[in-house]
Amino acid sequence: MSIYHHFAPFYQRGQYLLFSQKLAQSVLPEYLALIDFHPIHLLDIACGEGSFAVAMAGAGYRVTGVDQSAEMIALARERAQDTDVEVVFAVEDMRSLQFSAEFDLATCFFDSLNYLLTVKDLQDAFRCAFAALRPGGYFIFDMNTIHGLAVNWMREKTYVQNEADDFIEYHRHEFDYENLVATIEITIFKKESDALWARIQETHRERGYPVADLQFLLNETGFEIAGTYGSLSARSELQTTSPRVFFAARKPS
Repeated sequence: MSIYHHFAPFYQRGQYLLFSQKLAQSVLPEYLALIDFHPIHLLDIACGEGSFAVAMAGAGYRVTGVDQSAEMIALARERAQDTDVEVVFAVEDMRSLQFSAEFDLATCFFDSLNYLLTVKDLQDAFRCAFAALRPGGYFIFDMNTIHGLAVNWMREKTYVQNEADDFIEYHRHEFDYENLVATIEITIFKKESDALWARIQETHRERGYPVADLQFLLNETGFEIAGTYGSLSARSELQTTSPRVFFAARKPS
């Protein structure tokens, strides 16, 4: 059972989609224009419920979206159908993708790579992204930094993340400093009737990696690092206190 088995329907009703929409509508197009890169075929790794992939398809890109969660892929297909755009969606593990030099651009956003808790898993994902790209293609992704997980996330350890008439979503965070792993306990109370609420729980874990280690792994995979940013929209310099890091990595021609 995937970690999004129960959470998926509530995920798409929360604030999470705003990040994907902003990336697709302005941030990524502006960055691609800046580096004078004009991709046609895009692979969205860990595409989730498909809001980013569908938006990019609506902008004229040929898009393939993959995610390990069957529940998320089902929602993504519904979104594409409702929006009347064509996107190829598939249930795939980012560590074992079988694409070969098919894409101009690969993306992996919203800290999906933080869910890989070992260096081997992360390196396998990087290798799959590298293999999927044509020579000269770009891999653009973001991750939560160690500071983001250990400091920003811990400022408020328990809080209400989302609330509607028929559900309430609570988050509780803990951080393991020895292993650099944040644990997010998600508890959702779903209204079944006026007198009955069902309780749903999922545990999510994200690991923070030193930026230097990420750079090393990308280089070892074969990527050239084109940019490292604290914010892709502002293209701001990465700081030690940046909660998130954005990478633009290029497969040599």
